[in-house]
Amino acid sequence: PKETELLYEYHDKGTAIISQNDKKGEKANNNNNSNGLPKGFCHAVQRSFIDYKNMILGTSVNIYEYIGKLQEDIKKIIEQGTPQQNGKTVGSGADKVNDWWKEIEGEMWGAVKCAITKINKKKKNGTFSIDECGIFPPTGNDEDQSVSWFK
Repeated sequence: PKETELLYEYHDKGTAIISQNDKKGEKANNNNNSNGLPKGFCHAVQRSFIDYKNMILGTSVNIYEYIGKLQEDIKKIIEQGTPQQNGKTVGSGADKVNDWWKEIEGEMWGAVKCAITKINKKKKNGTFSIDECGIFPPTGNDEDQSVSWFK
C-alpha cells in the first residue's frame, strides 16, 4: 500500500521518465491516462507487484545480495508458518511456497487495489475505483523480468 502511494507521487510529479510529456509546452493535465491516473502509474504498480511475487517465489533475477537474502528469509518464514497466515497452507520446499502464493495472490493484489482508492488526489468525478489498474493480479509470465523493468 505505501509502495502504491509512493509510485503515484513519483508518476504524478512527472519524476518518472515515462510520465514526462513527450512535447515541450504540453499542458500538465495531458500527462494523465483517460482514468485520471498519471501516465505509466498502473504499469509501474503491476511491475512492482510482479517483482514482489518473484521475490516471494525465489525467482527474482535481481543480482543484489540483499535481495537473495530477503528471498531466503521469506522462504523460511513461509515454511515455518506464522499466526498471521490464518490457516493458509504452509510447508517446506518450493512447491509449498508456490502453493502459499497461489492462495494469497488475490488478497495481495486486493491490497494494492485498495491502496489505489486511498490516493489523496481525486479525479474529476470522485475517487479512483478499486479496479483502475486491473481486476486480476498481473502474472508477469509473458515476459522476461529484466525486460519488464524497461517497458
